[in-house]
Amino acid sequence: MGDEKILYLNDTVIKHILTWDTLVPAIENMLYAGSNREETDTLQPHRISMKIPSKPQGSLLLCMPAYCGKEHAFGCKVISSFPQNKEKGIPSINGLVILLDTETGRLKMILDAIEITAWRTAAVSAVATKHMHKGEKKILAILGAGVQGKSHALAMYSIFKFSQVRIWNRTSERAKALCAELGPWAVPFEDREMCVRGADVIVTVTFSTETIVEAKWLKTGAHINAVGGMRGRYEADVDVYKRATIVVESLEHEDEDFKGLHAMGVKPLCEVGELIKGTRKMPDNKEFSVFHSLGMGLEDIATAELIYNQYMKRNEKQLL
Repeated sequence: MGDEKILYLNDTVIKHILTWDTLVPAIENMLYAGSNREETDTLQPHRISMKIPSKPQGSLLLCMPAYCGKEHAFGCKVISSFPQNKEKGIPSINGLVILLDTETGRLKMILDAIEITAWRTAAVSAVATKHMHKGEKKILAILGAGVQGKSHALAMYSIFKFSQVRIWNRTSERAKALCAELGPWAVPFEDREMCVRGADVIVTVTFSTETIVEAKWLKTGAHINAVGGMRGRYEADVDVYKRATIVVESLEHEDEDFKGLHAMGVKPLCEVGELIKGTRKMPDNKEFSVFHSLGMGLEDIATAELIYNQYMKRNEKQLL
């Protein structure tokens, strides 16, 4: 890099740049690109995962490279996942996104990854909900009141204008605190079954190692964005998956997450990008729909590229 100054944006700056009305379309375009790789000059390798020895289950280092020529996005996210951090009052996910130039490979920007991960994950769920759930969107139930619970509440309320957002957390005080922060449209629930019953859309964003949603609680037509859980363990019970149409970001990358479900004959229908393009359609013969979130490097670099462009535009205006 020589003597060039490296652009670095922390989470505080990133939070002030991102908006749902700009991020959700950017994520939608990238999900399309991920399912149409030759057409869009896109590459999404398998993420590298390293378990941290002598640490609690779920403690990982992840490296997620990605490239998309059509969207001019290229880079890599490096993050650590330490679920036990929530007990210390600090984020469970920490790391950086490295954004590179698609023409030269030179470094464009380094960005904190916490806000990017929170925002892009919720934006992906919003895109999946848009293309998978065709019914009314009045009641949203969120299980989990951490960083992802908050970002999903904000994204879903902003995009779909739910009349009520219900929030449950294993520690009820956290759900109450988040609802107080969000506003009168968010309501805390102490019982997760009552939180889920009657909901049109459900979001699960916990580190739970056991089932927290049962099929008998769901109304016909309900849609679940399954975001949390531990690898190989599912927040919704197996009966939900067996009775649902399942969609993922990438069929190429779902094997490890779906290993247990495959053994029971449960397989995803398609990728979200195929629904966006219209090459696949949601069938009418299933009771529920489930978007099983995997988390992809393409989503991180799409968000980072959007932030970079918005940041450069603002700086140009200030110089004029």
